[in-house]
Order: sequence, then C-alpha cells, then structure tokens
Amino acid sequence: MKFISLLNVLSTASAFPFSQFNQFKRSVITDANQVNDQTFDYVIAGAGIGGLVTANRLTEDENTRVLVIEAGGQGDDVRDRMDIPAEAYLNGLPVAGSPYDWGIYTEAQDELNGRNLHWPRGKIVGGSTAVNALYMTRSIKDEHDAWAELVDDDGWNWDSLLPYFRRYENFSPPASDLKDNLSIEVKDSAHGYDGPYLFHNITILKTGGSSFYRLHKQMLNEVSLWQETFNNLGVESDSDPFSGKNIGGYITPNSIDPDTQLRSYAASAYLYPVQNTRSNLVILSDALVTRINFDTSSSKPVANGLSFTTSGSNNQFQVYASSEVVIAGGALGSPQILLQSGIGPRENLESQDVDVVVDLPGVGEHVQDHISATINYATTAPVAGNLSDEELDHQLQLFKDGNFARSVYSTPNGAIAYVPLDDLMGDDTDSFLDALEANMTDATSSGNEPEQVKSGYRATYKSDLENVYRAGNAVVEILMNNLGSNLGFQLAIQHPLSRGKISLGSQNASENANVDPRYLSHPADIQVLRSGLRYIRRLASTEPLSSVIGSEVSPGEDVMSDEDLNDYIRSSVVSQYHPASSCAMLPRENGGVVDSHLRVYGVDNLRVIDSSTIPLPIAAHHMQITYALCEKGADLIRGYEKASDSPSATESESGGSLSSIIDIKLLILMVMITIMYNGLY
Repeated sequence: MKFISLLNVLSTASAFPFSQFNQFKRSVITDANQVNDQTFDYVIAGAGIGGLVTANRLTEDENTRVLVIEAGGQGDDVRDRMDIPAEAYLNGLPVAGSPYDWGIYTEAQDELNGRNLHWPRGKIVGGSTAVNALYMTRSIKDEHDAWAELVDDDGWNWDSLLPYFRRYENFSPPASDLKDNLSIEVKDSAHGYDGPYLFHNITILKTGGSSFYRLHKQMLNEVSLWQETFNNLGVESDSDPFSGKNIGGYITPNSIDPDTQLRSYAASAYLYPVQNTRSNLVILSDALVTRINFDTSSSKPVANGLSFTTSGSNNQFQVYASSEVVIAGGALGSPQILLQSGIGPRENLESQDVDVVVDLPGVGEHVQDHISATINYATTAPVAGNLSDEELDHQLQLFKDGNFARSVYSTPNGAIAYVPLDDLMGDDTDSFLDALEANMTDATSSGNEPEQVKSGYRATYKSDLENVYRAGNAVVEILMNNLGSNLGFQLAIQHPLSRGKISLGSQNASENANVDPRYLSHPADIQVLRSGLRYIRRLASTEPLSSVIGSEVSPGEDVMSDEDLNDYIRSSVVSQYHPASSCAMLPRENGGVVDSHLRVYGVDNLRVIDSSTIPLPIAAHHMQITYALCEKGADLIRGYEKASDSPSATESESGGSLSSIIDIKLLILMVMITIMYNGLY
C-alpha cells in the first residue's frame, strides 16, 4: 500500500509543474506597513528576472532574510492573457494604457522621421518574462569571450557562464519524430535538465481530423521548411544553437511548460514554488521604489536601504539592508533608480536638483537595442490571422480544455535564423568593413558624451568589429511570423553600433525617465538593415519556402533602390524590445557603472543585477543571458567565484547528462521503495 501511495504522489507531482502556482502566493503582500522600517539582510528593487533569481538563491540559506519590492501587481485578473502562449501575439499585455506595462515611449527619433517608439516592459511580478514573446535563444561563445576580455575577468567567458545557463534550465527535448522532421539538433552538454525554469521545443501531441488540427499541423509544416531553405542559401546550421554558435536557421525552444503548455517565467520558476515554504522571503507588490538610501558618514557612501511609495498613496516608506541593496529594475528601471538616488552624470543630476552622491558619467549611457523591419508576403499556407473571431474563440477553448495539439494557441512557431555579414553583403562585405574601421574614430568622437563614455564606445566598437563583423558571427536575426494575416519575415539588427542614453527628466519617481536610443545614428546600422531586407527577398524566392510564398504585400516589389528601402526602414522599424547596457559592466574609465562583480562604482553595498549590466550587444533575445547573469550575480553576492563552488549547483550544470540525471533519480526512487518495502519508512 505504501508503495502504491508513493507512486501516486510521484505521478501527481509530475502532473502539476511549476506553472500551476496559484497555491504558492501566500507571502506576496501589498501592505507596506508590514515591512516599513524593518531591516532585512538584503533589499531588492524589482521582481523580474534579476530580483527573483537573486532572492531565490539568497534565501536558500534559511538565516538570510530578503525583501523584494515590485511596482506591479500579480496579474491574477489577466491570467489567461499572460499564461497562454499565443496570447503574447494575439492579445498581449504590454499595450498602451495597460496597468501591466510601464508606458515607456522614446523621445522623437531624428533618423526615424521623428517617431516615438513604444518600449513595452512588464510592470508585474515576473517582470517582462510575464509578457514577452517566449523565445529562448542564447548568446554565443565569441560574445562571452569578448565580454570577459572587456572587463578583464574570465568569470564572464563562455566556459565560465555555461554552468549558469545549465543551472536555471529544465529543458524538455523534442520528441524524436518532431526532432527529425524539423531537423532539431540537441547537444546534451549544452542544456540543463534539473533547474527551475521549464522550456521546450514546439510539440504536436495528438492526431486528429478537424479543420483546426489541420490548420495547426499545416502551420507546423510551414515552419519545417525553414531550415532547409537556409541550407539551400548556404547558411547551414550544424550544431545545437545553445552550444556556443548560432549561425543558420533553426527552431528555437519557447519558455513553455511542456506538461501544461502554459508560459514559464521568472515568478513561476523562482518565486511561487518556494513561496509557501520560505518565511525568510517577502515580496511586496504594488510599491514603487523612489530612491536608494545611504550612510554618508564615512568617505565612501554606503547603501543601507530603499525608500518607496505604494499605489494611490503619497506616503513614503523605507526599509533597511544590513548586508546589501540590489537594484534589479531592468534596462530602464535600474538607471532611473540610480539617477533618482544621486548616482549618475553630475550635469543631469544637478539639472533636476538631485543631490550628487556619486558622479558616475556612465549611468544611462551605452544604451543599445535590437530594432527590426518586416517584409510581409501573401501566402498559400494557412495563418492564424485568417481565422474568424468565432474560430479563434473555439481555438482558445480547445487550449483551455487541454487539446493543445489542435489549438493554434500552442504557438507552433519558433522559426528563427541568425545570419552573418558575408551572406548579407556578399562582395560588398570587405569595403563595408574597411569603411567602418576607417570611420570608427569619427563615429566615437562626435557628440557631447563624457570622455569616459566615448572611451567605452571605442572599446565596444573595436570588440564588435573583431569578434562579430569580421569573425563571421551573426549580425541579424530573422523571425518567421505565421500568426498574422500574412506570412511575415522580421529582420532585426543584433549588433547595432548606434548608442543611446537614458536620463532623468524629473525628480518624480512615478514619471518615466527620458529614453533616447538614437536609432540609426550610426550609418552602418541602416546599411545592415537594408542588406538584410534584400536577403529576405532571396529567402522568400528560395525552395522549399518559396512554395508557400505569394506576392510581396509590404513594402512592395517596387521598393527596390537604396533610397526607397531607407525610407521604408525609417518609417517602419520598431524596437524588438531588447534594450540593454544602461548600467554597463565596463571599467569606470570606459563609462562603466558596475565592475565584474556587479558592484556599483564609488559606493559600498550596492549592486545592479539585471540586463542593464550587459556590456556588449548580443545576437540573441535577452531572456537566457539575463537568467545566467543573475544566477552568477547571486553567487557573487555569496562569495562564490565559480559555479561549481556554489550550493545552488545542479547535477546537469556540472556536466551531468539527461540520462545520468534520470539514473540518479531512479536510484533514489529504488532506495525509497526498498526502505518502504522493509517497513522502515
């Protein structure tokens, strides 16, 4: 009887993975009075990846008390829109006026015909991982090795970071038939199988004859043409893109729980599974951090707490940190909090009557973002956008009923490609690179940025030229979108040379900082985008993908010249929503904000742990690298320089394979069964 009970428990546990989390929210509070004037070991601003990963790892020690303060709510009233994968495309949360979006718009962009672009960011427990488009792509070896060289710390090179990628992963490989059909390569050593974060490749679980199932299957077949077409263009993928090289077309995993088919995100992975068992971890939602507090009695300021307000109140609250303050507000929130607290460029702070605590010119500088333009085609293949509202409602109900294989809401997409400069520009590559190198001095010397920031431009441009542009690594990403009414190919520059800034426009913490990405301010960026659009036209005319491609809908086949393509780019490009580097990990003399241990220059007991610290552009969506960065950041706080030294180390991050992990778990199960059988349990 005990044996049967144990099997029932084990099977039940596997049927209710982390994304089924509603029972786990006991310690997420909204009453600021419960924590006001209290002292914790660590206080953290922001409950996105940085805040939740750091808090989770620190509170593995039951004697360490952590408070995380988050401006957004928990999203219970929009659970379907957040959890169901295709809703990210069809009915997403980060829209104008949404309480779950920060409502950030850029300043008018000179090179984009004066347009102001929306920068969606998740204002919710879980941050942008709760609202993003679910793509899981990974930065490459050359990018990480260049990163380590820039900061003179091998702890950030590929070999040192790979264990942290494995640590957070709980990867479910695709079924063998899907793997073969879509040419999905899985290298066991590149993945983790026992971390908290669930994700997998797209899956077709059942067969069926309904028109909805056929639509789903045909959309999948459309995706299956992807890699073969890139191979025919000579851009071949010969390895798992998670293993350090990402050139070519492939099908990327999505951050989706393979059992429930619901979104996997920072809260479902790092917060809710432990929330009912860790009394030393407290999350305060609906509370806006207004500033970092300091002890200035010694020669060097010491961060010792945070001040904050709550929704609908003008009351100021404060909490204290006996060890450290961690800022994890993301690429926009973190520099704004530093600036509001008196850390940043003196000129900007004094213009807003903010007392200068540390004159740190790099705060808010070095901002870079992926921007994208799209070519749309009519298609003979089915696309979700052709479904009526009634059909979409039926599709949504199928998903909710568990008929994932028959519902387009399971998002049978993930078709992505990374393409190097040679393939975009062909014979023009060398002349482009020579001109880029010759003009580098002028490009990094113009403008009114502080000299330290210009020095950082020179260092990062030189690194990109050597390690990406000339090294045959990817400069653009191409995504296929079959969830609209046409077949779209989205092109995004991955290593832009344009750099922007974030600056304080008001002392009022409830007002967003000024965001000026200076898109296309470096002339090389529009040349790369223009070449990329021409490459997409070659892609669309290449078999087998061309078999489902009709006429070009936009920009239209008459848009051919450099001038016309430039006009189209300037009038249509949008952010791909991957801003970074606003608190760059660089030497202070290069406009850096944090050192290689994520400590803010010029002040003690203060770190920034999030994507704002990434020093270089990377050819990937930022979710994976941010998880790995934050796992490492938590180790650095605890004094562990190597992943293998950490108490959070997992079997798979140490190089254990999926089969060996399963073997260990089976061994544990057998021991437990033996104990029970002998009446000892």
